[in-house]
Amino acid sequence: MEEVLFGLWIVAIIAPLAWAWYHKASIAMAMTLSLLFGYIVQLIWGWTLGYGPELYDLYTRVWMKPALVEEGHLHTLITSGFVHSWDDPLHVLGNIIIIALVGIPLEERLGRNKWLISYMVGLIGGSVAWTLANSGSTNPALGASGAAFGILGAYLCGWPEDEVYFPLILIRKWPVQLIALFYFGFEIYKAWQVYGLSEVSHVAHIAHFGGFILAYATLPILKKGIEWEDEVELTEITEENPFKGVDELVKRLHDEGDEKETRQAWLEEIAERATCPICEGELHLKKMRIRCVVESSHVAWP
Repeated sequence: MEEVLFGLWIVAIIAPLAWAWYHKASIAMAMTLSLLFGYIVQLIWGWTLGYGPELYDLYTRVWMKPALVEEGHLHTLITSGFVHSWDDPLHVLGNIIIIALVGIPLEERLGRNKWLISYMVGLIGGSVAWTLANSGSTNPALGASGAAFGILGAYLCGWPEDEVYFPLILIRKWPVQLIALFYFGFEIYKAWQVYGLSEVSHVAHIAHFGGFILAYATLPILKKGIEWEDEVELTEITEENPFKGVDELVKRLHDEGDEKETRQAWLEEIAERATCPICEGELHLKKMRIRCVVESSHVAWP
């Protein structure tokens, strides 16, 4: 039975990522679902077989121990980021919140491929930092916190003034630099409690630092070649447009597009109703400009 559940756990982890990759959907959202589904399988495992040796056997296959990494179990540097302690749902929730609310806007900045690379850099950076700091230890480490902190580090390096919705005291838009520095500062405080005051903790603070710092340091490399256009203002949008049959929508855009969210909604509506004036292909909204799905150089409006 445990082999079946282990296989189900692997499917739960891989399936959302594979589906998103095939359908060119958000990898950040898929990663959120991957972690969530994997944790649900862990809970099912515990409910059906008990939280005993069989569940422990799952962890021994995928969690990371510095001593084993040094012996060549390098796969655990990655697999440990997809398994969480079954009795700590808040840990899973915390990682998911960061990956979803901060990771998805970062993916819009970086693109799917570079976002995934940055995520893995944070994950591996956290695992390597924990291994180096605990050489020879058999104490296990698991969880996606290194990757989550990597997302914060990468976003802080690339676009610190961006604002994203986040539950920091209140659920509202906060500057990325405030969110990232709050988490990093809080980790410094917690690490000081553990290493300075010798308090007991099961949290791998060193892994958090490793993921944050390595993702921050490598972001300039990933950012090369990315062009991010400034937000389109209503004054840039002329009533003359290259599309047919959407003049009324463009007029509504002018009349009601003072707010960014409303402006984006009308641009999406125009993209859905109109076709490319060059090839008559479908259109989509990318970076607040309507572009051709077939060839982006065909049109960029406004």
